[in-house]
Amino acid sequence: MTPIDALAVVGEVLSWVGLGIGIPLLVIAGMVALAEGRWERIDIAVIERDGVPIARWFAAGDFHERPLTSRERIADDWHQGFVSSRDPRNARLHPPSARRMLFALGAVFTGIGVIGFVVSMIPAFL
Repeated sequence: MTPIDALAVVGEVLSWVGLGIGIPLLVIAGMVALAEGRWERIDIAVIERDGVPIARWFAAGDFHERPLTSRERIADDWHQGFVSSRDPRNARLHPPSARRMLFALGAVFTGIGVIGFVVSMIPAFL
């Protein structure tokens, strides 16, 4: 086996693995994006009521509020948050990251798969 043939085999393996993982991740990222909808930036006020921190925001012509979880504790009175365009009662203090993570992983694996495919085609042109 010549070094070019070995390189082609490695490229083929990378293309199968990369495309086999990357394309489903991109599809899942698209499905998550469709299910979640858009998240718009909004100002959220954080107040304390009976020792419990409460997030309050104004969206879709109405005021909304909910208690903060232990992971969402912040020190500021005002915070830049995100509200769902589909359901203005649903707000987050931190940007949604699952969709971005799935898209980034899918893009990286798909890119590796495409590069592997191109490398596996080298012996056909030599």
